[in-house]
Order: sequence, then structure tokens, then C-alpha cells
Amino acid sequence: MSSIILHHFEASPFSEKVRALLGYKSLSWQSVLIPRILPKPDLVALTGGYRKTPVMQIGRDIYCDTRLIARTIETHAPNPPAIPAADTTSVVALERFADRQLFLAAVPAMFRPAGRAFLVEKMGEDGLARFQADRAELFASGNVARPDAAFSEAVLPPSLAALDTQLAARDFLLGAQPTLADFAVYHPVWYIRANAGIADLLDPYRHLLAWADRVRALGHGHREELDAAQAHAIAAQTTDWQPLPEPVEHKLAPGTAVTVAATDYGTEPVAGRLVCIGRDSMTIERD
Repeated sequence: MSSIILHHFEASPFSEKVRALLGYKSLSWQSVLIPRILPKPDLVALTGGYRKTPVMQIGRDIYCDTRLIARTIETHAPNPPAIPAADTTSVVALERFADRQLFLAAVPAMFRPAGRAFLVEKMGEDGLARFQADRAELFASGNVARPDAAFSEAVLPPSLAALDTQLAARDFLLGAQPTLADFAVYHPVWYIRANAGIADLLDPYRHLLAWADRVRALGHGHREELDAAQAHAIAAQTTDWQPLPEPVEHKLAPGTAVTVAATDYGTEPVAGRLVCIGRDSMTIERD
């Protein structure tokens, strides 16, 4: 397999989900740092329009969305397993809960007074204003409303309490070994913990904090820095494609001109020619 290239930025919580998975599997990977907000010309040149973070590149194949990225990593490096067959449904359910509920509940907490003060210290008033405008645009289309304080207050405390209870008698969410469920739930917890203004929100949950320390101790694997021009050169020089997934029956024939877009938020369409529809993905080819 060609080397994994992760296009990400350091403060990205969804990137942390993937970085932690790479650490669990002790994989070597190459890091391309991208801007936190638009414009992202080097990234969009590869994705054809998709702008969310992170994006994974293997040769000239580009993988969007952490759900697909995680399953691709699992296929290429199945040991140690992150999605054990006996826990598949639990992993899927906890990943969806983390990505669609816990993360969205964590976002408004960042803008409580102490959390906002920390962000201003890191980004400046102008930088924070640009970041908020960028994220408002991200939620302007799609089917998920931008989370607000009321959503955060309703979802965050009971979710953290439930996780803390589950972790009272085990090292990881589903038992003695980590799974993708742990890395999915970890990234919103990491996001809160990284903001010194609101990190004390986690203080009541000692089992959760001890678990987060165990996940953090797994590290990020073996990272090598790369710049965007080098990543583009790798894509241009690669002559083969990664193996396609097992196709499923579908009314769209290969070669059909299609557009693909996220269904939650950040719904910029990517146009191309259909190659394959698998159980977990749609593959398109574009120039």
C-alpha cells in the first residue's frame, strides 16, 4: 500500500479521531497541514469541492469523511482490529452518537465566556470572527441545524455521565481493548479538554478522564511532514488505483456522470464519473 497522507489541521477534532486510530495501529503516515477555514485551494484541487477536515490520500485516491477513512484504514491494516466483528453494531452506534450528537453538543460549549476567551487568545478577535463565519457557512445548507447552547446543555451533561458510568468498570468503551468507538467518542472529549477555558466541564467524570488518558497514550503513530505540493506530485505520479470495494446492485451504471455530496452539513457537491458503489462508499473518477 502507498503511504497514508492525512490532510488535516492540528486543532481539528475529527482529525484527532483518525490520528488516534493511526496511533492504535502503530501506522506510519504523512501529514499535510491545511488551513482551518476557506479558502483551501490545494485541498479542493484534490477533492473537487469537498472542504471538510480531514481528507485522506493514498496515491491518487482521495477519501472523504472519517467514517470512510476509518474503514479504509481498517481494511488495509486489520490488526489490531478497530471494528471487531462481534462488536460491529455497537461500534457503528457509538460512532454515530459521537459524530452526530456528542461533537455537535461540544461545539457551543467552546463559546461559553471562558471558552471564547481561550479561543480569542489563540486566534485573535478577527481570526475567531472569520472562523465563526466559515462555520456558519458550513451549516447554511444540508439537513443538520447549527447546534446552539440549548442543544449543548440538553445533550452534553447526560451523555458525559452515561459514558462515565460505562467506563467505571472497564478500560475502554466495549471492553479491554480499544475499538473505533473509542476513537470516535474520544475526539469531542479531546476537543473540550484542549480548550483550557472549559476543560473543567469534564472534572466530574473521573472514569471518562482516565479513559481519555489511556486513549491519548496510544499516540498518533509515526508521522512525517509533507507539504501540499509534494502530495499533489504523489497523486500525479501514481499510475495505479487502490482496490475497489465489492460493488452492490444499483440503478446507476459505471461511467454515469454524477455529483456526490454530504447529507449533513458542508454539502458542496463533487462531480465526476461513477466508478463503483459499495456498501459503505461511492467511488467517482475526476480530473
